[in-house]
Amino acid sequence: GTPSIPSPPFFPAPTPPIGGTCDFWRSHPTLIWGLLGWWGTVGNAFGVTNVPGLGTSMSLPQALSNTRTDGLGALYREGTASFLNSMVNNRFPFSTKQVRETFVAALGSNSAAAAQARLFKQANEGHLKPRT
Repeated sequence: GTPSIPSPPFFPAPTPPIGGTCDFWRSHPTLIWGLLGWWGTVGNAFGVTNVPGLGTSMSLPQALSNTRTDGLGALYREGTASFLNSMVNNRFPFSTKQVRETFVAALGSNSAAAAQARLFKQANEGHLKPRT
């Protein structure tokens, strides 16, 4: 027999079953704009008026692409990806409210930011148990 070819061709889903990494979201800015429109800033997303180091008016794609090597830079990248994942995936390990609260709580110090970023990264990569 002739092998069948799926039609239409299968492409990677725009929202992975557990979550997308920073790279996934960074390479899909139109998905971010589709979710949040032009209001997609760090300040609006996390409900904060003061964000150390990068500022509240930074767009979410900019937060995902920041090159800071400290804990705050990692928190901006991983926290933004977790925020987006929580919005599009009801099985993501954290709710949107939990992402916002823990992101804001971790802004107090570089070490707290680094620790929270590591946890967000695990969730973004699908290494934490999904919500049921």
